[in-house]
Amino acid sequence: MVSLVIRRATTKDIPSIVRIRLTTLTEEETVGFSAPLQAATTSIKKLQEAWSEGNRLKNGFEVFLAEVGNCLAGYAMFGLVNGCTDCGYIDDIVVAKEQQGKGIGKALVGYLEGIAKSKGCSVMKTDTTENADGVAWRSYGFWIKMGYKDTGERLPTHFSFHEIPFTRRLE
Repeated sequence: MVSLVIRRATTKDIPSIVRIRLTTLTEEETVGFSAPLQAATTSIKKLQEAWSEGNRLKNGFEVFLAEVGNCLAGYAMFGLVNGCTDCGYIDDIVVAKEQQGKGIGKALVGYLEGIAKSKGCSVMKTDTTENADGVAWRSYGFWIKMGYKDTGERLPTHFSFHEIPFTRRLE
């Protein structure tokens, strides 16, 4: 059995991160659920411009990779919530299509929750979206399964979708 390794990303990983994002989440399937290909992870140039040093982006988020047999299987971004002294935030978690359903997303979340706890966080936050028809993005069920609670809020964006915030108390 090939082992799963989670590690900090480097700038050398940028092309692989972008490839995973573009092959796993196509623009066609995200229409109505996300901004049209504006995320830094949709372009090598954009991600290079967003990178600061080490595994840190200029916005303060850190990028972590999940690898299976030296192949990138997924990535996630973690940061601390501004204005919240004990809140971590998981953003932009993506698992390669061929690796989905194998526990990689769960492992990434667990790893990031461990980092949050080590930084003194007692709450982890994340979000997903719902389209204009009120249909939640496919990650909604994943977050519920991971023990995250839908706050009940539907926050407007500059696009046709709403953001659905989730929280989870860390133990």
